[in-house]
Amino acid sequence: MKAVNEWIKTICRKMNIQFRKIDPRRSENIVLGINQDCLKDQPKILVSYMDYDRTAYSLRHARVHTNLQEMFQMIRILIDMDFCIDVCGCNNPDAALEMPSDYYDYILGFGDMFRLARKRNPKAFAVIYMTENPYAVSYANEQERIDYFYERTHKKIPLSRTGNFYIKGDEDLADAVICLGEKKYFRNTSVFRVYPSAFKNVKYDNSAQDRRRNTNFLVFGTKGFVHKGNDLLIEVFERHPEWNLYLCGSEIAQECKKMGLTLPQNVFDCGFVNVDSDQYLDLVRICPFVLLPSCSEGMSTALLTCMRHGLIPVTMRGTGMDELEAYCEYFEGYRISQIEGKICELVSMSPRFLSERSDQIYEYANRKFVLEEYTESLKKVLEAVMGVKKEH
Repeated sequence: MKAVNEWIKTICRKMNIQFRKIDPRRSENIVLGINQDCLKDQPKILVSYMDYDRTAYSLRHARVHTNLQEMFQMIRILIDMDFCIDVCGCNNPDAALEMPSDYYDYILGFGDMFRLARKRNPKAFAVIYMTENPYAVSYANEQERIDYFYERTHKKIPLSRTGNFYIKGDEDLADAVICLGEKKYFRNTSVFRVYPSAFKNVKYDNSAQDRRRNTNFLVFGTKGFVHKGNDLLIEVFERHPEWNLYLCGSEIAQECKKMGLTLPQNVFDCGFVNVDSDQYLDLVRICPFVLLPSCSEGMSTALLTCMRHGLIPVTMRGTGMDELEAYCEYFEGYRISQIEGKICELVSMSPRFLSERSDQIYEYANRKFVLEEYTESLKKVLEAVMGVKKEH
């Protein structure tokens, strides 16, 4: 029976290859041989990140997340370095059907396929691309938030973010690490940091700040509700009807219902908000602050995007923003009293101070978190990392 089941799975996966020709949004197994030159003996690399066809389709139709454009810049750099490149979705089990053994010189990425490629290509130089903090850091911090949620509500909830793409032991598989967050959390001795990019609404005018009131607050991205600390914000804002909180993200109502949370009248479910929309412009024009009391992040591109529109980021330590003290405000802890105390401090800031701080953040973010800067930084890092292998 087990053999029959495996045979059925194999047939279904092979059929999926044909289905993707009909619907370009379907995921593929592995896209093979990008930049292959049959006249050369090129170094071969597997990029285990996002499904190539799905990413190309998404990027053409909507700017949903900056990682879409960043993956294509990664491939562009590897082409310029004259690699022969294969690309697969990091957790796409269908890719295992075409995963070769003893073929790749390099493996770059993360997820199930990164681990499988490492196992099948033990001589390859493996570079893990960390968009999050290491598993141990994320697990400990998220579990702490889950325990605090239970302490307040007596409801048990599972991990929502930790373990989806990175698991225990991943760092030990890597010869080098490229991280978007803080280097200090990694044990690996070869760690390189790259700041991600952020989006910008081309219609945004930074001089139009007169409508911003320091009692209006924005949350941009809510996936992983308790992990990101949105439950804490709801409880705090329920105590302060004179403040307003605008939550931007998909499935907010479903998340709240699942956890038994009710949004007070001053907390608004805005749904998914496209950066390029007028709705987003309306929100950033009335909110001086973007809040992210998350327990763990690599570096939140949602915060960086809001910074490119002059918003002041208010976050926790350990969310990739520790090095940006000149441009950030920090929650000193995740307890309700600590979140509330910090927001009380924010609402007491003078309009002049907020305006000056906003201008500083806007100027810095639009210089630092642009795609050109990410591309140049990643290029330097990849060249340095490939140099590491040549020395071995």
